[in-house]
Amino acid sequence: MPPRATIPCSVQLPSIKPTWQPPKPHLASYHPPAFSPSSSTSTFVPPVSPQLPPRRKPAFSPGGFGLQSSPQPAPSPRSWKGKEKAREAELDEIRKKDEEIRRDEERLEGRESKEGKEEAEACYVPPPATLHFYSPNQLPLLYSPQPLPPFQIAYETWGRLNSKRDNAILLHTGLSASSHVASGGNEVSSLTSSKSGWWEEFVGPNKSIDTNKFFVICTNVLGGCFGSTGPSSPYPPGDGETRWATRFPMLSIHDMTRAQLDLLDSMGIDKLYASIGSSMGGMQSISMAYIAPERVGRVASISASGRAGLNGVGMRYAQRSVLMADPNWNRGFYYDGVPPHNGMKLARQIATITYRSGPEWEQRFGRQMLSEQESALDSEGNPDVPRLSPDFLIETYLDHQGERFCLTYDANSMIYLSKAMDLFDMSAPALTSLAKKFNAAYPDSNPFPFPSDPVEISVSSARHTSSSETSASKQVSESETQKKLQRFIPTSKSPHLAELAQGLQRLKSIPALVLGVQSDVLFPVEQQRELADALKLAGNANVTYYELGGVWGHDTFLLDVQNVGGAIRGFLH
Repeated sequence: MPPRATIPCSVQLPSIKPTWQPPKPHLASYHPPAFSPSSSTSTFVPPVSPQLPPRRKPAFSPGGFGLQSSPQPAPSPRSWKGKEKAREAELDEIRKKDEEIRRDEERLEGRESKEGKEEAEACYVPPPATLHFYSPNQLPLLYSPQPLPPFQIAYETWGRLNSKRDNAILLHTGLSASSHVASGGNEVSSLTSSKSGWWEEFVGPNKSIDTNKFFVICTNVLGGCFGSTGPSSPYPPGDGETRWATRFPMLSIHDMTRAQLDLLDSMGIDKLYASIGSSMGGMQSISMAYIAPERVGRVASISASGRAGLNGVGMRYAQRSVLMADPNWNRGFYYDGVPPHNGMKLARQIATITYRSGPEWEQRFGRQMLSEQESALDSEGNPDVPRLSPDFLIETYLDHQGERFCLTYDANSMIYLSKAMDLFDMSAPALTSLAKKFNAAYPDSNPFPFPSDPVEISVSSARHTSSSETSASKQVSESETQKKLQRFIPTSKSPHLAELAQGLQRLKSIPALVLGVQSDVLFPVEQQRELADALKLAGNANVTYYELGGVWGHDTFLLDVQNVGGAIRGFLH
């Protein structure tokens, strides 16, 4: 017998914790809002919830993993006798599983009488110092013929509103941000007020957005998990026992800005000095100027777009896919158990890759590895064996980002808000389709305007004009756009430029700032060129466009105080 080969040194595998650690205390409780549904409605009719992907229960085949070197032998003739009986037993087993899935679906969708354990209390709550606006009114939704019941919006403010109420600036957040933009907010506790915000270097006294001059408002978006109504809120509203989960209706960016307008109404603010947003917030900023142009004095879109690019759509779909593949996601009904931490962690890792750029990774981490650090060297100065667990410093960074995010953000909010970003499209055909559906579903509500409607018609005004007038004005605007396109020399090569320009006709009288970053891979700079050119093509003579360099990628709007902050300061003053 030949001598046994020496077993090589094994690679290091990630460590596995033997027991699950419970979430942080602030993630395990929920404080229901202080209002209840309107008593005028006798029955609660929920909005239409989005369709969930089908369940995946693939059969495990060892042969597919190289564990079976030869095909299974054919059954012998003796086994044919019980073939029919075995087939019948197999069908019975399939029927049983199908019935289990059906009952499970009914339970998840709330169509089954609940016995025993209810769905979970929500896991994600804002700090107690966050301000709240409670709307007693229902909110019409673009993707549901039934409105959202009375809702709440979490917000914070900085500075003072002047006597004319014309110095207000509304800041729109990205997907995962709370309303805490900066420290020193109004009417909040010292615990919250003293903490740095996500735009701390940009907002404050004598900063780019000067709170000595402006009254600044920032909200947690509708659908979020930091105080505003979202999937983790009570279902039905005020019940306090169960959560919306994936019964929550599909949201659009326009629904979020419509809810913000209700907040402005409660503050007595008829017109904003400026509407400013970055990333998803840039989409909201453009949306508000479209649905209510008479209420926006200036509009700024930073690292966003006029229509979601397919590169971003694909990346966000990949994030949702890995999240939904986590068994703990449970089709959105995880609030009474362990949240889908693994799926959220992987989704955040994918997202983080799109937030920065390759050159920055090289400058920041290079190819440094933990196994090559001084503490890992042996007595002769040789590095340790490379690890399968996070070893490159960029791997440890991504691992840290994912671990932190999965403990502080609601998975369902991430799914709903990222899908709303994918659906954002300000081109004329898309807006026309939305307007037709919305105005047919809500004939008694203020309209969702058509792209060709005059600015006097908005979500804050009465019904729109007749269809014949709208059609005639639409033909005129399309004709004017084509004539301008023949004379205009755009920097963008987008084939959708003319349609986007027609969709942005209602913004032609609003001064606009469009800011792009050359190293941005999530919202490529071509999308900023497209937006700026479309605004100019729509007839807007006050479009300011900046294209920034640097290596920070999409996160430039958070980090480049000198250039981003300088552009905002100049635009506002």
